Amino acid sequence: MNKRILLITTCALASFAMALAAGPKKKVHTIGDSTMSEYATDGSTDKCGWGQMLQQFFNSESVVVNNRAKAGASSKSFYKEPGYWNTLVKGGKDEMKAGDFLLIQFAHNDEKNNGADGDELKKYFRRQGAASRAGKTDYRGTTAYETFRTYIHSFIEEAKAMGVKPIVVAPIARNYFSSDGSKITRSGKHDLGDNYSAIKDNSFLEELKVGPNDHTYDYVQAAKEVAEEFDDVPFINLTELTAKMYEKYGYSYCSKKLFSSSDKTHTAALGANLIAHQFVTQLKKQAESEAAPKKKAILAELSEGLDISNSFLFSPSDGDMGLAYIGAEVDSKFTVSAFDMPSEYGNAKISADNGFLVSLDKYTWSESVNVKYTNYTLMSPIYIRANTTTSGFVSCKLTVTDGTRTSTKVTKIEVIDPQKGENASATWQLTQDSKKPTSNLLEASEIKLSEMFIEDFQMEPVSPTGHSKMVLFNVEGGTWPGVYSDEVPTRYIEFKATVPKGKIMNLSGISLDICGFGGNNTCYNVYCATKDDFSDKELIGKGLKTSKEYCTTINKEFLTKVGEGKSVYIRIYPWMKVTDKVSGKCIGISDVCIKGKLFDAPPPPPAPKNTKTSARTTKPAAKPAAKGTTPAKPRK
Repeated sequence: MNKRILLITTCALASFAMALAAGPKKKVHTIGDSTMSEYATDGSTDKCGWGQMLQQFFNSESVVVNNRAKAGASSKSFYKEPGYWNTLVKGGKDEMKAGDFLLIQFAHNDEKNNGADGDELKKYFRRQGAASRAGKTDYRGTTAYETFRTYIHSFIEEAKAMGVKPIVVAPIARNYFSSDGSKITRSGKHDLGDNYSAIKDNSFLEELKVGPNDHTYDYVQAAKEVAEEFDDVPFINLTELTAKMYEKYGYSYCSKKLFSSSDKTHTAALGANLIAHQFVTQLKKQAESEAAPKKKAILAELSEGLDISNSFLFSPSDGDMGLAYIGAEVDSKFTVSAFDMPSEYGNAKISADNGFLVSLDKYTWSESVNVKYTNYTLMSPIYIRANTTTSGFVSCKLTVTDGTRTSTKVTKIEVIDPQKGENASATWQLTQDSKKPTSNLLEASEIKLSEMFIEDFQMEPVSPTGHSKMVLFNVEGGTWPGVYSDEVPTRYIEFKATVPKGKIMNLSGISLDICGFGGNNTCYNVYCATKDDFSDKELIGKGLKTSKEYCTTINKEFLTKVGEGKSVYIRIYPWMKVTDKVSGKCIGISDVCIKGKLFDAPPPPPAPKNTKTSARTTKPAAKPAAKGTTPAKPRK
């Protein structure tokens, strides 16, 4: 049986579409937390962020959604930690440009510490001599009417200074129902007024309460009032919209259908899709009803890119299945949805042509499948198996119909011959007193360390038997802080291989061996990326409290194209899951390898000929703006 290859996740497809984008498209950048972010679509999780579903509601020929929401982010951490806000304003291919739009949605993680600011709380506990409690305090927390407002303000001001058009979006409501099951609770709407914590008169007070009309600890109201300080920053109350939607469906339906099985905060695919639909519907309504002229103009401009007239929607919307070898079984996941079905219950038929097959469960494959829908809403994952019998670009037309309406989507794949191309690789063995790589045709860089250093080269793991010695990496200073329960964005070990000029590469695999030394508390995330700001990163390995000195081999097989002069990156983010500072612990790494096949880069397309231009009709070039000037801030 041919080996099945999962080519590209939803996030990678979206990134690939943006990389190929051409022409004067509008770009919508989204910043927020896990309720908005991207998740894998390979079945490893049932979570799905609503920002992940947003592109399908826009015409991809005119609007591109750059979803930069990050799981675990608060307004503070997204602003302060490198790799997130700084890349949008200071560099990288996803940098915001004048004319772009920015959707800002925070609050879920700002509510850490129940309304108290994490940094201030840490300082308080240290003053009290409670170092252990200070270490357990989450710095991401903000106060609604102080630090939260400050960071929302900063996002708006800095975006506007670049000519970007911000829109403040209230966070989605949580699946918190009242005891009688009729309403979403006050805390479900991000108002902590029924139970909050605060530092007052040099004391830390908990389980405090204010009246229902007191919005001092209401993050939605705080965000709304920040937007109201500007005459050109719209506010969309997605909290209220989603709360009403949950109340309409009821707690049981929400819990079973709209939310992840793991909690009451993160949505499943259906919930994310319905929320994205709520957002674009409200966007269109407010574009028509908004009274403030500048806000109305911004909403109307973005609404022009909406494409919600089609009966059926496909996500991801670009339909590109990437690369595959001849004869490989290549499956890709799409989501088909519709919100105005002709009856409350029924069926829709989805079919594929040109030798492609479809499935609802990845086990039974055929040319067509029937999908059930309820509550006038269709929402179903569809798996597509590509026809890889011949090389070259192969396309398929997906068709979905309910008997009265029909929509189509073209999907394509590039099928290549595995025998063609030159084998290329970059390897870091890390078994001797050297960090220099060896390479074959690729340009391999030396290891980049951020807040890490090399401790030793002579340790040997327990398993697998006969494994060569590994290089040990330790945290800067040698002492791991007992503060973080997840990766630290500024602490990593990086490996980089670059495609030489005149060549392109079909990246086929990344592998490495990794091990914890000195205890059972070593944790790590391993990512690969092809952008220097890691905005297209993909998680390829994860370890949580790994067994002492037990080696794990990470071997990720995939197939994706890397352009001329572009690089492939591997980053390992280690941390220790401990409650207090610890020393004598390291992470071991060896046999890091990036491999693929090189081909000659195609020649650049010829410059278009302009036969109509003459010396008499040529217009003079526009005079460039003077250096050092800053766009005026169009504040109210």
